Amino acid sequence: MTAISNGQLKALVERLSTTYFHLSFGHAVKFNNHLRSTGGRVVFPKSGRQILESKIYMEINPKLDDKDLPGIVKHELAHYYIYLHKGLHRENDRDFQALLKKLGAPRYSPLHTRQKSFYLYECNGPQCHKYLRNRRINLRKMRCSIDGATLKLVSERHLK
Repeated sequence: MTAISNGQLKALVERLSTTYFHLSFGHAVKFNNHLRSTGGRVVFPKSGRQILESKIYMEINPKLDDKDLPGIVKHELAHYYIYLHKGLHRENDRDFQALLKKLGAPRYSPLHTRQKSFYLYECNGPQCHKYLRNRRINLRKMRCSIDGATLKLVSERHLK
């Protein structure tokens, strides 16, 4: 969790923008608590097919650590400045990837890595059938598919 305010975030974006791109980012910057796995985004509002350049803004995930924040801001600024020179682009464009490498910005969000879980269930019937699942199951509803006996959770493992 980052401990800076929206004003400090705006100052950080301006400082990184002038340092790396020699231009000012004259748009709004704010934290968005609704972002989950993405580090941030630059929003290009449209009216029909036209992008409203006066309404462009940047949103940053407040769940980022202070050490990850500058990298994510550089990533989002790269999106913005590639848009100014080339127009809309995609994450896997070669020039965008080259710019990220030059800036030392991450290609992916550090929040994107999800924890992988494995659940082992066992049948309470006489033959003790085993089931390995990626998701939890509702033990009140689900039964053994072979003999119809109830199931119990035997073990749960979380991998990163």
